[in-house]
Amino acid sequence: MYARAIISSSLFALVCSSALAANGPPPPAVSQPGGINLGNTSFYDGFAGPPGLNHNIYLQHRRATSFRDNDGNDNKVFDNPEFSATTLVNQFTYYSPKTIGRGGHLGWSIILPIVSLDADFGAKGPQLKDNGTGFGDISLGPMVQFDPIVDAQGRPTFVQRLALDVSLPIGEYDETKDFNPGSNFYSINPYWAATWMPAERWEMSWRLHYLYNFKNSDPASSTYQLFNGDPVRDTQAGQAAWSNFAASYEVIPNVSVGLNGYYFKQLEDDKVNGQRLEDSREEVLGIGPGLLWKNTKGPWLWFNVYHETEVENRAKNDFSVQARLAYPL
Repeated sequence: MYARAIISSSLFALVCSSALAANGPPPPAVSQPGGINLGNTSFYDGFAGPPGLNHNIYLQHRRATSFRDNDGNDNKVFDNPEFSATTLVNQFTYYSPKTIGRGGHLGWSIILPIVSLDADFGAKGPQLKDNGTGFGDISLGPMVQFDPIVDAQGRPTFVQRLALDVSLPIGEYDETKDFNPGSNFYSINPYWAATWMPAERWEMSWRLHYLYNFKNSDPASSTYQLFNGDPVRDTQAGQAAWSNFAASYEVIPNVSVGLNGYYFKQLEDDKVNGQRLEDSREEVLGIGPGLLWKNTKGPWLWFNVYHETEVENRAKNDFSVQARLAYPL
């Protein structure tokens, strides 16, 4: 079994204010970091591969043609918006064969993304700018992978992992652009991943996340921004929690098909200049089909597709497609 990505590729999570000022500059737009794992991990997520070093390669593409407000409706201030993000991610994970406690193995993960952004808007309304292609923020941190629990027949029935990831703001960032590969602020993202195998060929997996974002002292915008009559000096995206979830069935030897999804909920409003930005909490539900081809001694290959609904205060992705390859080094 192979390691799951500890954090997502740096595909963009956009947030937009529920309304723009009719005259003058728009109010601040604050976003969650682009590197969070929304659906990048799915089937058999509780496993972290064989002991030692593993390599994961991700290729993901997302496309959005609408921005949603606090009520989940299209934000009409945008004229024919289209935003796409393509990301290539290299992730390296390692955990020791030595056991600590009750079946735990210490390890670590590092994620290195390259992000390509393309934003296009119609002739009317705001003209937001993207920062093209560049490196995204690096994510790294420790983890504890536990040995599987097996039944009387020796079949694994449950396996889990705990991790604490930190996102470092070293990605490409231009304060004069609206969309950047890097976020320009630190984030802390602990999670719990697990897989339950209730019967032969069946599995259910989940990953529960918490996210805390630190302050961005140099917010990016292609326009001059004000908040309550003062220049925007800093922003801070609100704390959030979310879950990736999946269930699959092995239809033929080594090939599983199933459903995968994610549900993201921001727990508090964003802040601008230390003050609350009302009605700014993001929410999204994504769900779709997936396929896994697995090899007990070689590479594993995932293919996942998602469609989003229940979207608030962010761009709504029409679709998200991802391929992932994992193998030991």
